Amino acid sequence: MGPPRSGASKKSTSKSHPGRDSRKEKKRPQQASSRHDQAGQDGNQIDLSATIPLTLQQLLLNVFKTALLPGDGPHDRGHQDKHTAQTPRAETESESEAQTTAPAGKEELDIKSLVQTIKSHLYNRDFDSAFTDADGDLLRAYALRWSASRALGYAGIFKSVLRTLLCGSDGDGDGAQAQTQAQAQAQANETSHIVCIGGGAGAEIMALAAAWRDLMDETVLSDGVGTVLLEDESGGQEQDTAPAATSSPRLAVTAVDIADWSSVVDRLARTIRSPAVTCTKAHPAPLQSQGAHGFVVRFERSDVLSLAEEGLRKILHLDSAAAPARTVLVTLMFTLNELFSTSMAKTTAFLLRATDLLNPGTLFLVVDSPGSYSTLKLGKSAQKDAEADGASAAPQERRYPMKFLLDHTLLSVAAGKWEKIYEQDSRWWRRDAARLRYYVGEGAGLEDMRFQIHVYRRLAD
Repeated sequence: MGPPRSGASKKSTSKSHPGRDSRKEKKRPQQASSRHDQAGQDGNQIDLSATIPLTLQQLLLNVFKTALLPGDGPHDRGHQDKHTAQTPRAETESESEAQTTAPAGKEELDIKSLVQTIKSHLYNRDFDSAFTDADGDLLRAYALRWSASRALGYAGIFKSVLRTLLCGSDGDGDGAQAQTQAQAQAQANETSHIVCIGGGAGAEIMALAAAWRDLMDETVLSDGVGTVLLEDESGGQEQDTAPAATSSPRLAVTAVDIADWSSVVDRLARTIRSPAVTCTKAHPAPLQSQGAHGFVVRFERSDVLSLAEEGLRKILHLDSAAAPARTVLVTLMFTLNELFSTSMAKTTAFLLRATDLLNPGTLFLVVDSPGSYSTLKLGKSAQKDAEADGASAAPQERRYPMKFLLDHTLLSVAAGKWEKIYEQDSRWWRRDAARLRYYVGEGAGLEDMRFQIHVYRRLAD
């Protein structure tokens, strides 16, 4: 769906476009598809139907605006739409118009012009101009236009996956409660590490921050249920006692990309911790605090298809002096199709090298465009065969679904090293258009997302 941000070379021949599915999506009625999907189909071992609260979704969007849109920061709140500080609710007609009308004050980024420039570069498949050689304004415009929507769509998926990985849940919905004290204590001394290949534009980082916040809020609430002491009516007092901390789980996220998204990542990482971001009482800022449940972000600029063994090992195994780190998840979100389009041989080699470096239990999450959007067209000449028959032939074109190439590499070539625990060929995420508020410039609103998803688990050799 998106252009190659992961480390694909500049010679990619993919025709994909970051917003191409939106033309069809906008014609479809709003519906919550995540709970009416194929989560229970044969072969799926986990449930990916989790969602995050609407007020937390709004906080995520406010972080994007504050971090990347000049004039929207904490220092310039005079023109801020007051409704964003309230719990999202059904809007009147006049309030709905505020989503598409600029607030008072000067907009320092010409979002409309920048988005059109990006689209033009992508149409011409000039990925160097769109990303690798792009200036900071162009990259920020891309993140504001496309990454915010994707982050909302990813957040529920990540919450489900994190719950499975860190809380001992098998999809029963009670993962936060299922964690034993021994498991919690073990995780207290270990940092869980997630590698997001192609994650420089910030969608995965923000989605993980929101999912981690929601999981930790659930855990604290669950741990604190038995600690509320109610005095008798004669005392007339109610006292909350904070639960004893039995664990302090930490999450480290490494975003890897061929383009220099460091400025965007730095802005988002700082704003994630800013208490000045507009918020609600249900989910106050900051999105992530400096407290016990640590959330750390780093950016690595690399071409994953050309990395030497040492470089790939460095990315996949975070070196942390503060605490031991364990890579638990590797993601390729709207990235793998681009890698295969760039070089099938190099991408296959990358997947096999990563397989050898990842520990048993690590999950591999792939999200990409569905259907024909993820079909790779590869030309192969039949000239030699034709000459043997005394005839001439034009080059043949073969079509390979990305899903086929992925399964072939991980389940056939690397047989016995992976198992597929979830797959769905077409899935929808739909925004709450009536209540989420996100104005960042003309032509840069939120959009729904349709995708395919595959999850693999590394087996013991």
